[in-house]
Amino acid sequence: MSGQKKLSFAEQKEMKLKIEDEIPKFLDGEMKTAALDFIAYMRANKMPPSWLSGNSWKANHKGQNVCVVRLSEGSWRVVPRISRWNKLISSYNLYEKELRGEGLLETVLENVNYCRLCANCGPGWEMEFFGDKYGNVCHNVPVQYTDPGEAEIKCIKRVLELMRNTVGESGKQNAGR
Repeated sequence: MSGQKKLSFAEQKEMKLKIEDEIPKFLDGEMKTAALDFIAYMRANKMPPSWLSGNSWKANHKGQNVCVVRLSEGSWRVVPRISRWNKLISSYNLYEKELRGEGLLETVLENVNYCRLCANCGPGWEMEFFGDKYGNVCHNVPVQYTDPGEAEIKCIKRVLELMRNTVGESGKQNAGR
């Protein structure tokens, strides 16, 4: 992490910062490299991150929010936008066959995000992942990958690929109406 000044929310909002410019202010070493590589992957796959809010960037594909990346001192988080609030992609269960076949179910389940009463919306909800029920799960961010390593990034990329396919198929269906 560099000694560069981190900007306030108001400064960030005005400047609409690029995440690649901010990562070195928050992360060092392998974590910085992994985050920059992941952002490059997102851009190369038509999911360019754009500033969302303080130290947060969203990635859309064909107008559909598919992912949020958040930075904090010495840490980063990736949140695929799969939740009850996403009308198109409301559950990881939609991708169970692919994730199970590729051995990625455990990676998803290891990153279930339990309610911490962070946004005055708790307690968490009961949710089902791949046939198993989990209690007290954050209903806004049911799965989040904190400081993802190689296995988690592989899983996130596959989930994003599946989401992109779903978004693409939805666009084709809507175009035919």
